[in-house]
Amino acid sequence: MKARRAGTGAVAAALGALLLLAGCGGDDGGTSSGDKIEGAQPSDRDPSAEASEKQPGAPEFDLPDDVQVEIAEDATGDEQKDAILRDHGYALMAQQEAYAATEATPNFTQYWAGEAAATFEADFAEYRKDGVTITGLDIFYFREVTSLKDGRAVVAYCEDQSKAYLKNTGTGKVDKTPTTLDSYIDARATMEKSGDGWQVVDYQATRGSKECRDEA
Repeated sequence: MKARRAGTGAVAAALGALLLLAGCGGDDGGTSSGDKIEGAQPSDRDPSAEASEKQPGAPEFDLPDDVQVEIAEDATGDEQKDAILRDHGYALMAQQEAYAATEATPNFTQYWAGEAAATFEADFAEYRKDGVTITGLDIFYFREVTSLKDGRAVVAYCEDQSKAYLKNTGTGKVDKTPTTLDSYIDARATMEKSGDGWQVVDYQATRGSKECRDEA
């Protein structure tokens, strides 16, 4: 899926419960210490996860049945860092929701702002122009808050696109590209405090990450 999000990607953290998000944000959720990413059900990577109750105020995400997202919770036990990772998880879900819709959604505008939002919105427009959308499984993992100061944080993480593909919106044909080193992305999201939550305001990523491939 080398055509997707050129110049954009995802990052790194410790072993946390992997949450599988699909469809319209189901009611089942994985459990671990810290906040939950709402709309999740346990994936095969987290066999011990139990159902969790919906968190008050958690967003709901509208994803097609053929789009799945796994996000490692990577809870730290630090209340502020876990809140950042929670909202970063919501931002990733909003990103995938917007890619599926090929336009910015209300969730996307809630969790993305500034240059980061503009970069992705330009990508959504290219998807619409090319008549493609996303399908398959996208995995975000190894997430870590690497910097936190004065209402600004940096989250490092990895993205595995080896099972994520492009689909022609007219024919429904899926472009199943082979897995290569470029399927693994090392990313950094700069987040700023916004009201009671956090927004991604800057995003940088590098394809071809051996570290992310090894952590997958």
